[in-house]
Amino acid sequence: MGPAPAGVQHRGAAGESEVMELALEDTCKEGKKESSKKCTLAGSPVDGLLQPVKLSQAELYKEPTNEELNRLRETESLFHSSLLRLQVEELLKEVRLPEKKKARIDAFLREVHQRVLKVPSTPKTELTDQTWLPAGVRVPLHQVPYTVKGSFCFLPPAQVTVVGSYLLGTCVRPDINVDMAVTMPREILQDKDGLNQRYFRKRALYLAHLAHHLGQDPLFGSVHFSYTNGCHLKPSLLLRPHGKNERLVTVRLHPCPPPDFFRPCRLLPSKNNVRSAWYRGQSPPGDGSPEPPTPHYNTWVLQDMTLESHVQLLSTVLGSASGLKDGVALLKVWLRQRELDKGLGGFSGFLVSMLVAFLVSTRKIHTTMSGYQVLRSGLQFLATTDLTVNGISLCLSSDPSLPALADFHQAFSVVFLDSSGYLNLCADVTASTYHQWDISQDPPKHRDSGTLTLGLLLRPEGLTSVLELGPEANQPEAAEFRQFWGSRSELRRFQDGAIREAVVWEAASMAQKRLIPHQVVTHLLALHADIPDTCVHYVGGLLDALIQSPKETSSTGEEALAAAVRCYDDLSRLLWGLEGLPLTVSAVQGAHPVLRYTEVFPPTPVRPAYSFHEHSRERASLLPRPDKPCPAYVEPMTVVCHLEGSGQWPQDAEAIRRVRAAFQLRLAELLTQQHGLQCRATAMHTDVLKDGFVFRIRVAYQREPQILREMRSPEGMISLRDTPASLRLERDTRQLPLLTSALHGLQQQHPAFSGVARLAKRWVRAQLLDEGLTDESLDLVVAALFLHPEPFTPPSSPQVGFLRFLLLISTFDWKNNPLIVNLNSELTVEEQVEIRSGFLATRTQLPVMVILTPQDRKNSVWTQDGPSPQILQQLVVLAAEALPVLEKQLMDPRGPGDIRTVFRPPLDMYDVLIRLSPRHIPRHRQAVDSPAASFCRGLLSKPGPSSLMPVLGYDPPQLYLAQLREAFGDLALFFYDQHGGDVIGVLWKPTSFQPQPFKASNTKGHMVVSQGGELVMVPNVEAILEDFAILGEGLVQSVEARSERWTV
Repeated sequence: MGPAPAGVQHRGAAGESEVMELALEDTCKEGKKESSKKCTLAGSPVDGLLQPVKLSQAELYKEPTNEELNRLRETESLFHSSLLRLQVEELLKEVRLPEKKKARIDAFLREVHQRVLKVPSTPKTELTDQTWLPAGVRVPLHQVPYTVKGSFCFLPPAQVTVVGSYLLGTCVRPDINVDMAVTMPREILQDKDGLNQRYFRKRALYLAHLAHHLGQDPLFGSVHFSYTNGCHLKPSLLLRPHGKNERLVTVRLHPCPPPDFFRPCRLLPSKNNVRSAWYRGQSPPGDGSPEPPTPHYNTWVLQDMTLESHVQLLSTVLGSASGLKDGVALLKVWLRQRELDKGLGGFSGFLVSMLVAFLVSTRKIHTTMSGYQVLRSGLQFLATTDLTVNGISLCLSSDPSLPALADFHQAFSVVFLDSSGYLNLCADVTASTYHQWDISQDPPKHRDSGTLTLGLLLRPEGLTSVLELGPEANQPEAAEFRQFWGSRSELRRFQDGAIREAVVWEAASMAQKRLIPHQVVTHLLALHADIPDTCVHYVGGLLDALIQSPKETSSTGEEALAAAVRCYDDLSRLLWGLEGLPLTVSAVQGAHPVLRYTEVFPPTPVRPAYSFHEHSRERASLLPRPDKPCPAYVEPMTVVCHLEGSGQWPQDAEAIRRVRAAFQLRLAELLTQQHGLQCRATAMHTDVLKDGFVFRIRVAYQREPQILREMRSPEGMISLRDTPASLRLERDTRQLPLLTSALHGLQQQHPAFSGVARLAKRWVRAQLLDEGLTDESLDLVVAALFLHPEPFTPPSSPQVGFLRFLLLISTFDWKNNPLIVNLNSELTVEEQVEIRSGFLATRTQLPVMVILTPQDRKNSVWTQDGPSPQILQQLVVLAAEALPVLEKQLMDPRGPGDIRTVFRPPLDMYDVLIRLSPRHIPRHRQAVDSPAASFCRGLLSKPGPSSLMPVLGYDPPQLYLAQLREAFGDLALFFYDQHGGDVIGVLWKPTSFQPQPFKASNTKGHMVVSQGGELVMVPNVEAILEDFAILGEGLVQSVEARSERWTV
């Protein structure tokens, strides 16, 4: 068998190797057709098959030539396969320009050259006098502001030169574009034309005059304007032949100044060439104030000045090196297949050619290399070099007056300097496009070419309104309203009889109403700017999922909270109207996070399934069944019911407690008799089931805290002194209701308060930092964001408010300042100064986190029991780490990724991890990473009346946690997320493992060892870990001791 004919080699290139398939796929169809024609001509077709060429004996066994040996060696060492080499060669043949077509293009270019030189001149006029332009021609430039100095007249070009890849022989099919530089005569330009768009105005006028005359020439089938690489100041003129050759070639005319007309030193990236006063239409300030630099504007002027010099450089480098030209062609195909060379910010074929020239100058590529070697070297360089950090330069001059690379890095994302040292070739390349060049990543989409980020400052009033009310139909403003809103505007009749234009947005829940600006923005951009909604990334409600209930994805709980508050209002009216109480009700006040809209996951009406529970007939209640999963968690909402003062109240604390217990029983009886409510009374409270919600009513007597403070001396003298019991009762029955009322009012003023507070508490608890950080303290920190937002305005969305919460937590000086929350604006400036002075005087006696309010000006009631210094420090550190991570995620135009990242706790810091069984975690579905499936919790799907009280406050992990802290609180700290957490983190206290003197009364959790001849006690870790499991039997799945973190 002789060597295969050329046509067979072409056929062999039909498939792609795995490597080249990734880089160079889907080439032009036209080239494939021509290849198939060659195949047909190469041999004698019989029944559609190619026949082998017949060779003589001498030809069949003759020795290979040196050229053939070199090709065989190259194939083995570089391509590793003859097939890959054939594929590359076939690809190059498909994308190269055939000689016949090139001849036709050359003929068209000669005609273009002659016609451009024959365009007639125009008389000189001011730049602002454009009356000489024919009526059918528009200036291809937005002339804003219109007023500009200078004069203009059209003169035939000094020269018309072909530049770019066509001249170099590196253009690739299917779309052939030929760039022609049209050099404007010096007489048209003036010295200061680089200022205030004068050069670009003249350039645009020059193109407009050319377009008018060439558009009338029958040689051209189409004459259009287009922007050069998306730059709005640099239009170009596109010319195509007439008739059947219309798709043969597109000629792009680029007006440019003479090469040395503008001084490069005036076009440095640090220079300003667009005066602010001119652009804003103001008078020059005259005070010599510095102007901001205009690096991109300066670059666009330099680009026009260097068109010819760049072609000369590339011609010198590429010359007759066919391998370099092949490599450039392959790199262009690679770019085109990934659409990296398209539009503003793209990496064009010209830049690839200049990159190859740079690699040649740095000897990373040799002129004798093959196209495949050039492709590999180019991709290798792009994959290992970050031009956003370390720019490169073709300039070999050591002139100290040239700008440094660092100057360009300050002005541009990507830096690649040309041989002059003044022009950044990659000035228009965006960092997002450049960074996508890693060959292991997917190619970027069009939307990755760059983003414009806008911040919206929203007014709270009307923010959640679904109606945009317009003028009445018969008013002249109605037409303007309809034009602005387009199809969304419609006529509506209102209750007052008026017929008006209006726009109605689709939003049912508060969460959807907060996203109405998203609907507005996308609608207006699509209507007036032709920007589809797929190109708009709205950063609004990305954190909403963290506070949505497992079964509700369209709401963030505001509606459920409002329903609970309405039920509470109904109950309040029932309490006020009760008949038969010995004393009348003087006040009913809520004292629960639900009633101030800050409960992370609001309650919903419950209807328990009786078969899931055991029954307690004596108490008309339901109980958990041991053989069933833990029932749903139902937390009663605390309500404080104050009774009027009377001389019949006893003056003894114990007697008061007994009287209150009697009132609790009587209250249950009357609510059941008069309103048919299911009630269960104890000595301390009365639980009431109403409309599926459970309220816990606590009867309060206003003088009881004072009576608890009374201390009687042996002599019978009475003095007042705070006791733990009096402080606790004062806090629960007076201060907590007042705080709830004030925050309820804050929610009415700032609808975003609820969402921010719930997100903040969700994040804190997700970090397992619930100990010492109470609901009330966190609610007050969030309230400060709305009452003292300086230097911002109050947040209008939960997402922004949560970011500010993290900022406040991480930056506030908790050691040297109190956080003063001026609820209802009750504190004057002088009073706040006095509070700060008192804080400094008593700092050592106050907790580490001090939060003061008008009702609590000295003691920081809500942080008395925590957090500890260690917990506060951990909170500050976590907030400081979470803030930049979350901001980066939210501002990523490609999407936020996994937004729950900052909510996941760092478990590697704990010494022991106690894993819990989801079967006995009643709030399992509230976890940050909500499980796809969980256990039935004994609730019927449709709420309805129930004659039995559901199981209240039953949360086995919380009960277990309390037992752990009680039993082992002297040895360890315990951390847990009450919202569905399935792990308890344990940290040994630093003093836990220090040997203690032996005491028979203090052996719990310890063992006796001998040290230095003395008996001492150290923790018995194995026994403690065993106790952890025994104490949580049935609930605890495993106890993981991370012994590498601690030793005895």
